[in-house]
Amino acid sequence: MENLIEYLNESLVPLEEKVKEYLHVERDIRLLEVELLSLQSMRPDFDPEQTMEQHLTDKQPQNSLNDKEQKLKDLLGKYKALQQEVIGMLPERDKFVELNLGYGPSMVGYFTVDPETRTPLEEPVLRVVH
Repeated sequence: MENLIEYLNESLVPLEEKVKEYLHVERDIRLLEVELLSLQSMRPDFDPEQTMEQHLTDKQPQNSLNDKEQKLKDLLGKYKALQQEVIGMLPERDKFVELNLGYGPSMVGYFTVDPETRTPLEEPVLRVVH
């Protein structure tokens, strides 16, 4: 029988922390994408007949959009870097490792082969089940 509390092993704490950071950045990316979509939906309403004051007021979302797009680009870079760090910390490929992410056992694994069909994947996948 498998050790049911193996995921509480202290040696997994650095990997757990890295996975938590990875998930946090992933969440931030999703929230920022929604915000960007909301800002972009405001742009088609541009009216060339606007007064300068209205134009300057409306220019704020455009600047905000550019700032948000840069932040998204930065977050995506951080996300890719964290993904590589997590992959580098995993003891094995094509197998889940159980972790404690704070709410019971979770699993993380880097797969190059589909676990069900055993066929190679076109692009390897980092999977986090929590």
